[in-house]
Amino acid sequence: MTPSTWLPDGPAGWVLIALLVAGLAWWAARRVPRATFGAGGARRLARQRGWLAKAGPAGEGDLSGDGAPAAASWEHAGLPRTDFELLGEHRGYVFHARQQRTRAKTSAGHPGTHSFYWRYDYVVSIATTPHPYDGFFTRGVRQPITDWRLALYPAFLEWERAIFESFDLAGNNTPPNGYRSGHGLVSVERRAERLSRQALLAHLDQLVDSVQPGMTGYHAGPS
Repeated sequence: MTPSTWLPDGPAGWVLIALLVAGLAWWAARRVPRATFGAGGARRLARQRGWLAKAGPAGEGDLSGDGAPAAASWEHAGLPRTDFELLGEHRGYVFHARQQRTRAKTSAGHPGTHSFYWRYDYVVSIATTPHPYDGFFTRGVRQPITDWRLALYPAFLEWERAIFESFDLAGNNTPPNGYRSGHGLVSVERRAERLSRQALLAHLDQLVDSVQPGMTGYHAGPS
């Protein structure tokens, strides 16, 4: 077989090939960064920015046995179903990003048969105050707080827990713009999407700007 047997005969064929190549390039530009971010890109970005990063899944989760908020710490093992977590500071605000992987079921095309796939969801949150939830997780600690990222981590887990649970509901109640706020926190969420470096940095800027446009964040003082 020679190249002439499969090359297009005229301009219309070349246009079709060009459109196909452009479509594949667009798909790769969207998919590859998101697929590789959790496989190592998140840790590289964390090292560059001085953030904390860890992978999952493992651990006992973010709730105690009776369903109440647990005093989880960053040093504990990763949360169940977690792909990766990032904890850091952006423009003066402490933030947390978590991507979760869920084995989801879909129809296989025949009645009563199903196939499975991995669904990725994520939440990116910032604390708009050094004491979310009226200081439930930060006030009254015995030692002075020296790292607000670690101090606020349990508050992030409590805030994001209900959001991740909602992703599994048939009537998922994600806001139209994906943003939520309350208890001194604001977040953006995406169901059935993977996080990328570009998306993370864009979300963080949008969240900070939504709190104080053009200004830097709070400066947390002693607890």
